[in-house]
Amino acid sequence: MRAVEEPDLSAFEVVLCRAEEAGNVGAVCRAMKTMGLERLSLAGCPDYDEGRLRAMAVHAADVYGSARRFPDLASSLAESSLSAGFTRRRGGRRKTFSLSVEDFAARVVVRAAAPRSRIALVFGNERTGLTAEEIGLCTLAVHIPTGDRFPSLNLSQAVQIACYELRRRAIGPRSGSAAPVSRDLAEEAVLRIADDLRAIGFFTQTDGHELVIFLRDSVERAGYTLSELRYFEALFRKITGLTRRSALRATSDLRSADCLGPEGAAEKPD
Repeated sequence: MRAVEEPDLSAFEVVLCRAEEAGNVGAVCRAMKTMGLERLSLAGCPDYDEGRLRAMAVHAADVYGSARRFPDLASSLAESSLSAGFTRRRGGRRKTFSLSVEDFAARVVVRAAAPRSRIALVFGNERTGLTAEEIGLCTLAVHIPTGDRFPSLNLSQAVQIACYELRRRAIGPRSGSAAPVSRDLAEEAVLRIADDLRAIGFFTQTDGHELVIFLRDSVERAGYTLSELRYFEALFRKITGLTRRSALRATSDLRSADCLGPEGAAEKPD
């Protein structure tokens, strides 16, 4: 797996509005830090049991340690250039539309690169979420698609998903995934495989063209890396090599048998 350059997500800030449970806040800190976000604001939040909070934060307690506190959501958003309220509810005095978290991430990652950009991700109380008034303070509403039968997410789970989507979009194609080989490399490899198979008489009724296409398409669908393609080719090389040696051995045995007499002794020439 290739190393990935760390994306700059410093423009994003998670705002917890009236979050009650210390364990949830600790888990939020951990969720944020694993995705590369470290700016946290607490709006209208109570004092927490720090032992419980730090136990859930594991090695991300520093996120809580540097968090800013505000008396209410309005004051916490004063410095924001854009704010997104995460909610599954719509209607009434709430926003008339809501972006999915994927669409939101796609739209704001580019904007986050602008100078002095400050984008707030706002999450509400664990039991009641954000009120209509709190959603009204946000620039837009964002939702995480969930099942209708049980749509409620834990606070830290929602934060984790939001932060993951932002990170994924910021990384883009530089995801750290191994790069698949190009078509020309795949074709070169399967042509060599076909030549090896042809040399041992594998193709008796065709010229091997259909097999070349089949192997090439299989390699591309599987997304082979260069090392995997080399290993794949080596398997056929080993098989064809063993087949050649086996054929040579069989031929040698036949020649030896022809030189033996009926009782196993070598025949003498006249």
